[in-house]
Amino acid sequence: MKYPNIYMLLRERVEQYRGRNVFYVREGEAWAGVAWERFDREAHEFAYALQACGLVRGGSVCVLMGNVPEWVVADLGIIIAGGVSCGLYPTSSAEQCAYIINHSDAAVVLVDTPAQLDKVLSVRDALPKLTTIVSLDEAAAATRTGVVGYREFLRAGRGRREQLSGELEARALEAATDETVIMVYTSGTTGRPKGACLSHAYVLNSVESLRGVIPLDDADVMFSYLPYCHVAERISGLYNRLYAGASAYFVDDARRLWEYIAEVRPTVFPSLPRFFEKVYARIVADMDAGAPQERERFKVALQLGREISRLRQARADVPQSLLDEYEEKATPFVRKVNGYFGGRLRLATSGGAPLVGEVAEFFDAFDLPILQAYGLTENVCVAFNRPDDYRIGTVGPPMPGCEVRIALDGEILVRSGMMFSGYYKDAEGTAAMVRDSWLLTGDLGRLDDGGFLHITGRKKEIIVTSTGKNIAPALVENLLKEHHLISHAFVYGDNRSYLVALLTLNAAELEAYARAHGVEARDAAGLTHHPLVRELIASIVARANARLSTTEAVKKFAVLEHDFSVEADEVTPTQKVKRAVVTKRYAEVLESLYA
Repeated sequence: MKYPNIYMLLRERVEQYRGRNVFYVREGEAWAGVAWERFDREAHEFAYALQACGLVRGGSVCVLMGNVPEWVVADLGIIIAGGVSCGLYPTSSAEQCAYIINHSDAAVVLVDTPAQLDKVLSVRDALPKLTTIVSLDEAAAATRTGVVGYREFLRAGRGRREQLSGELEARALEAATDETVIMVYTSGTTGRPKGACLSHAYVLNSVESLRGVIPLDDADVMFSYLPYCHVAERISGLYNRLYAGASAYFVDDARRLWEYIAEVRPTVFPSLPRFFEKVYARIVADMDAGAPQERERFKVALQLGREISRLRQARADVPQSLLDEYEEKATPFVRKVNGYFGGRLRLATSGGAPLVGEVAEFFDAFDLPILQAYGLTENVCVAFNRPDDYRIGTVGPPMPGCEVRIALDGEILVRSGMMFSGYYKDAEGTAAMVRDSWLLTGDLGRLDDGGFLHITGRKKEIIVTSTGKNIAPALVENLLKEHHLISHAFVYGDNRSYLVALLTLNAAELEAYARAHGVEARDAAGLTHHPLVRELIASIVARANARLSTTEAVKKFAVLEHDFSVEADEVTPTQKVKRAVVTKRYAEVLESLYA
């Protein structure tokens, strides 16, 4: 590890890039830069203010904000002050916020909007340890009792600079590598979230491991739009960019992301599978709407690209004649596909959930491989496909500094210098997660002959049928989701004689399909019942079943009129289905499939 702590990294980068812009924010219809010097100054002012209001070393501060530069300022300010930064998902309910604020022992909470402020104030009486609420919205702060505005908070810190600077500097410089600086709460798909403690060493070792596989430099341009409270965006996004000196454009409105992509033209684009699936669906819909001759040329180019992709992944020689034909027939479509990302994308990565094979193969065929990765809150860097060495359907070989082995029952075990320090106030949970220095991931997988890791399911999600067969639902669900029309697939069948599924559809793709086939325009909910749509879905299920054993096949299914959502607590913010919630909520629908 090159740096003993995060503060030393920050100091060096500020000196190196002081006059350059570290962030860009949207102001009206233009982008405005935020210099490293200003970022550093505000982070220190935030730290002074925390110190002045009594933050003790190791004390927690909760951040309940969307993707705004102040999130990063606060994160570094908390760490400079010797505190622990704890992110809350903006989609969290008031009850969920109260649990984490209380469990983390946070004395300070930072919010961005009046809605988030009201959320905290609605449970204020249930937060006995909370002493300070800071609001990014100054007007909202002025009308609520006991709330301080962000700028006022910074001014208070600025006023204590001379008095506190020496103590603060010493505290930041002397921070030990094993001190906890970040607490990330697990998504809670199976119960109450746990607070995973991450140290300076966790953050810095993870970033250095990433740089050995997916190097960034200070010329790279990226977006910031994924939640910072998630470990992947915090480490492989924020701290990876800070380490490299790369700039980030903050997306203030996710609905304008397409517009912003065309303006900014990113060079690196990390995202969740969901985003790439949507881009894929949009490209396919656009091509389907084109002239017949263009569609045919597109299909030829796609087939040539797939053939080259398979040969390269198998490390076989690609005939020159095939390369020449691909260059002649596919080049216009390669440019077109890259154009959906702005036209100069050199690297795209995906994590958090499996990327369906059809989508991965499609982008690779047009010379834009989506490099899939695997990690978890307790060890974010486990495996990653390399730009020059990848296999579709895998999450790549183990990361530098990380060992992976497969237990006798198929569970993936991990050992590295990038592991979490344990769960906050939960020694029993920590002991159950770590055994003989190996992290028990709870995921099932296998390593192939080339050392690439395949994820096959979740250990706790294994379905045991009434006939005694063990089935990993993720395998079946991913096959169903390979078609761009399917948004979520939920497979069920514990203690039953056969499997059934609940399916949700992508509304935009569903409406595009209806228009293309002359179906009378209706809302997406109504279209789910149309005979043509039902026939298509039945064929999607049949194609998936053809690739499965009889035991794994889905015998019956139901199509829901709406998608699963974070707001309804049916999926996590990273779009993982909460199986217990869905099973309970749709019990009658599931039961009807066994009638």
